[in-house]
Amino acid sequence: MARRAVIEQEELFDAANKLAADGKQVTALNLRDALGGGSLTTIYKYLSAWESNRPKNAAVTNTAEIPEQVQNAFANTWKIAALEASREVMAVREKAAEEVKAAQGQFEGALEAIQRLEADTERDTATIEELRARVSELEQSVSGLSQEKAAANAKADQLLHQVKSLETQIDKLHNDHQQDRQAHKEQLEKLSSDHAVAQNKSTEQIERLHKEKDEVQRKAEQVERDRQAAQLKLEAAEKQIQTAEKARDQATAERDQSSRETAQLKGQLEAQKEQIERLTVEVQAKRKTKE
Repeated sequence: MARRAVIEQEELFDAANKLAADGKQVTALNLRDALGGGSLTTIYKYLSAWESNRPKNAAVTNTAEIPEQVQNAFANTWKIAALEASREVMAVREKAAEEVKAAQGQFEGALEAIQRLEADTERDTATIEELRARVSELEQSVSGLSQEKAAANAKADQLLHQVKSLETQIDKLHNDHQQDRQAHKEQLEKLSSDHAVAQNKSTEQIERLHKEKDEVQRKAEQVERDRQAAQLKLEAAEKQIQTAEKARDQATAERDQSSRETAQLKGQLEAQKEQIERLTVEVQAKRKTKE
């Protein structure tokens, strides 16, 4: 039963009077049910006060007068019987006092046990609430790490896409470079052939061919400069690839670290849950033992 606010004496007196008016027994457990909870120690204390303040039934007396003749006839017999009854009453009172004292001791011991049990229950409840709060915090932490892991995975996918795009650009540059080299080779072969033919011609033709050769040489130098520029672009692209690979490796390392931290937190969460279950079993066992 859930604990409620502190019970006031007047509140308990009202509940006790209602139970008595309904013809029900006024006991601590019935009062606790009627009040919706409360400490048994407090209920017993106020119940004793209610019983002490409760009006007692007036003793029934016979107002009829006993005839004088009867009084005289039984005077001696009444004195003897009264003396014997007085002795028996004293013995009964002494025995009853001893039994009341023993019962009172047992009652006080029971109240002390109830107080300890209620204190243990409150401590156990507080411990369970703290553990539940800790589990909630761990679950929120695991959720946050999962989101970070998802973000890291998305970043890694983006970097991989960029790497693929760079690889495509590098392949295109390489093909362009190969085509330039082939064209340069073919052009040089054609110039060599023309130069061999020109040697069989006249001096004028040789001079003209020299001029053409100079022009071709100039073009060849331009082609070489273009080739060198393409080579520089290729080297720059290779550096970009290396940078992208480093970024990819770093993203992979961060993702692996996030996975390890997530696994570690899950292990801690499982350990906390096992601890809560073990504490719950211990509390239930303690309660059964005390009951």
